[in-house]
Amino acid sequence: MWAPIIQTYGYWAVLFGTIFEGETILILAGYAVSRGYLEFFPVLLLAACGGAVGDFAYFMLGRRYGPRLIRRFPRLRRVRARAILVLRRWGRFTAFITRFAYGLRIVLPITMGAARMPRALFVTFNLLGSFAFALLYLTLGYLFGEALQELLGRVRPYERWILLGVIVTGAVIWAVREWGLFRSSEADLKAAAAALNKERAAKRRAREIEPRNDR
Repeated sequence: MWAPIIQTYGYWAVLFGTIFEGETILILAGYAVSRGYLEFFPVLLLAACGGAVGDFAYFMLGRRYGPRLIRRFPRLRRVRARAILVLRRWGRFTAFITRFAYGLRIVLPITMGAARMPRALFVTFNLLGSFAFALLYLTLGYLFGEALQELLGRVRPYERWILLGVIVTGAVIWAVREWGLFRSSEADLKAAAAALNKERAAKRRAREIEPRNDR
């Protein structure tokens, strides 16, 4: 039942799915690889490209409409302070870890675009990060499929329920994560904003001291 559908549309699903979401699509793809429905390396390359394309789209939105986007969407404003702190701490390496930054995947590339990070630099580091992210979760999905094969002997009679369970679990994890981001504690957000304000105040004091020293 599943094999013809996965073999026909699986690669396209990986490419477009990873543009918008990561873990669930890759674990499902890894499971499909373990069952022989898809090939590992084409899936890995498509997943890396899909993730990089999604991040680059947000990067370009930030480059062109960054301040307006932040003002327009309150949800982005809520996490912008944390994104700026991550960017200042990690610099160009932030483009590499974007895929791994749960809760900041959208606002981080927008922030980097608004900060005018060089395009080639972002693409290079982000593509490497997308490849590492895809490799990690695709491997986990593959190992998940292999473990089920060992545990159940012949998986095929249970396959539709296994795939349905993975999809439902992925959807629940995504919903919980999104809700957690939406309901982020005010204390956490205030702490990030306070740290950012403290850093700015320190820079202002340093600029005020410099003229006095020159005298």
